[in-house]
Amino acid sequence: MQDMNQANRRRLLKMLGGAPMLPIGGVSMAALLAGCNSSDDDDDATVTPPDTGTQPPATPVTFTSASFTSMPAPTLANPELMARTTVSSAMNLAFSDGSKRTVELGYEPFFITGDNVPDGKGGVAIAGGYFNLAGAPIMDNSVPAKARQFFSNCPDGTSLLALSAPTTVPGVAGNAVYAVVQFEYQSVDQAGNDMYGLLPSPIAVLTLSQDPNTGKLSLVKYSNVDTSSVHGLWITCGASLSPWGTHLSSEEYEPDATTAVGSASFQAYSNNVYGDPNKANPYHYGHMPEVTVHPDGTGTIKKHYCMGRISHELVQVMPDERTALMGDDATNGGLFMFVADRKADLSAGTLYVAKWTQTSGTGPGAGTLTWIKLATPPAPRSRNWPTNLPPPTSWTCARPTPVMRPSRRFATAARTTGSSCNRVAARPRPFWKRTAMRRWWVARWPSPRWKAPPSTSRTRLRTARCRGLKRP
Repeated sequence: MQDMNQANRRRLLKMLGGAPMLPIGGVSMAALLAGCNSSDDDDDATVTPPDTGTQPPATPVTFTSASFTSMPAPTLANPELMARTTVSSAMNLAFSDGSKRTVELGYEPFFITGDNVPDGKGGVAIAGGYFNLAGAPIMDNSVPAKARQFFSNCPDGTSLLALSAPTTVPGVAGNAVYAVVQFEYQSVDQAGNDMYGLLPSPIAVLTLSQDPNTGKLSLVKYSNVDTSSVHGLWITCGASLSPWGTHLSSEEYEPDATTAVGSASFQAYSNNVYGDPNKANPYHYGHMPEVTVHPDGTGTIKKHYCMGRISHELVQVMPDERTALMGDDATNGGLFMFVADRKADLSAGTLYVAKWTQTSGTGPGAGTLTWIKLATPPAPRSRNWPTNLPPPTSWTCARPTPVMRPSRRFATAARTTGSSCNRVAARPRPFWKRTAMRRWWVARWPSPRWKAPPSTSRTRLRTARCRGLKRP
């Protein structure tokens, strides 16, 4: 940041001396001053005259508020701005004496993926580097004599936070701040071959040292999170910070369990994760991971299987610390809500899907929103059931074709990779409600006799062009 009025940093720090902590994951107001004009002159130094008894005591000037200006989105008029991280907005500061100050905002990277960064043990790590579940680096051998570790070209969801416990990371000279960074994918290998969805997404904890005088953040330690306990991660995209200070990750575009066994791409993923193309279970992916940061700069991870297997992206926990709204980043996806049994604990609860009833088509439209309860498994089972799931025999699935006649026995479940006709077995086991979310949502089976759920009864799904599929 650069001060537009060229006031030096020392004066600005004096004026902000009474600033409160801002609610940005525990990062102080000083962090917003990093990069301000660093003139070392003393032209703002003042000499306090002797108190003669005639001058009133000076009233301290304190910070009162901050606001931010907007910026236009980059356009093709200047395509370079569309290809790099840039910002042209500013922060407006207001003070108790009525004065104001405007400070430009800017970005300063901690690293570029592929850089060598400190691992906190006297060595280095590759930022965004990929590892298998044994902890060995996954190598890119696509170009002879140029083998190197795969590293992501797509850092994504990030959480900035502070811990109440003091840090134990050596080298932190100021305030300890932590960032959790997840990496969504690697586009291609060195030879240019497509690598999307073939590598287990890495996620790392950064330990940052914050200068208490300037707010400047410096990278001290980069620690890759061990994901072997959750079978690795699958395409981690958006993320959020929970009210209790943990990183809520995501696994989007969950693999289709009905086709994964014979899928070359899923076999390649399995081989990179386990060293075995046939070991990975598609039901282990498409869940909501949570990362807890520790004072030693490491992180531990768990997946909340009871929150549904969908294309998770950007879960948001409400202030009650129990209700979570979840985006489903997929074609014809749904809006899901999870209500935990206990505050600050997403390991057990009840899952709902939204039902939208259109009431008006004027303008952007209008409607009413209600919630359909999907399932509430017992807490111990919800933590453990995905370990050894059988093949998806509770579903009869086929691709719809123009020659199929309409049938009330099946409903079409449209998804990013195409549509399928689905029917649930007469008495599906509860975990299928969560492992095949869209199929359960579209073809709900509340009794031994199938009928369309309320959420689809007024759509064309009841007359989908599907027939001729044998009852499971």
